[in-house]
Amino acid sequence: MRKAYDTYSPITNLSFELKDISTYRSELMGWSILWIMMLHFTFTQVKPLGFIAQYGFAGVDIFMLVSGLGLFYSLENDSNILRFYKKRLLRIFPTYYCLGFIVNLIVTHNDFLSFLFSYSTIGFWTGGIYADWFIPSIIAFYLVAPYLKKLIDQKQWIIIWGLVGAVLVVSFYVVLKEIVEAKNSHFFMLYRFPAFIFGMICAYWIKNKKSIRWYYYFLIAGLPFFLYLFPCHHQNYNFKYLSLLFLLPLFIIIFILITKNMKYISKLIRIIGGASLEIYIIQGVFFSFVISGKTDNYPAWHDTMTIGMIIVSTALGIMSHWLINKLLFQRFLR
Repeated sequence: MRKAYDTYSPITNLSFELKDISTYRSELMGWSILWIMMLHFTFTQVKPLGFIAQYGFAGVDIFMLVSGLGLFYSLENDSNILRFYKKRLLRIFPTYYCLGFIVNLIVTHNDFLSFLFSYSTIGFWTGGIYADWFIPSIIAFYLVAPYLKKLIDQKQWIIIWGLVGAVLVVSFYVVLKEIVEAKNSHFFMLYRFPAFIFGMICAYWIKNKKSIRWYYYFLIAGLPFFLYLFPCHHQNYNFKYLSLLFLLPLFIIIFILITKNMKYISKLIRIIGGASLEIYIIQGVFFSFVISGKTDNYPAWHDTMTIGMIIVSTALGIMSHWLINKLLFQRFLR
């Protein structure tokens, strides 16, 4: 049992420390994937859930931050880059291909070469067919992670923050000029890059026992950007995506406090977080049916279907994670 739970108060626990981001990594990923599924499947009758669900794309921001933090620690424990890449690729591609094959049989019905082209992520980068934007994006972030960590360790802050600033400026320009309409998925990858870097920086702060005030400085600094950008989404919807990026530090605090004060479900959320990759891929099958109109959408039953798809996606994802881990990872990732 982790110490964080031993100090749990039955009334309230409103404490937040930087190390909590590391302690509750799996829980953050669990909340993240649940929030993403809420967005994809939506709620129409239960209004509070519908309001929360519409901002579920911020769950990806959380996932990117936690991924950056986890990769920093992984490289800290083993600086061998080739071994790092091997572990990351074996973690993603066997699962991606196995579950993607099922998706291809049920939904897309592509020929074998198209399937390979799509799930190799080559299609995402070449303008061809691709399965989704998230997996190619996270793989790209994995590839640059060792070099980002080196810059952070060397305290090359001008380069790091210059890179973050450049990405944000380009993201703003893409939305402003509505270039995003042509390459929507690439925009989703682009503006998540700062969240990934911020996760690595948080890991650096935790490692070096930096004051939590730096975290709050970034939260405070982001609020004016959110307040400026968010109202603009009425004219250009994609500013809604970009604006919530600046609330990422706040979302992390909120979900950590929820976890600390909901001890009775924290173990389940942690299990869900551990299987978040598999859950994400499987829920994509149901999401494909929803957006393609292949499912009957009876308004009175919409929320029931939403809850059902979330539960089934989660259960199948957890089972897939256990099975793939049993058959593959215990043998090749020791």
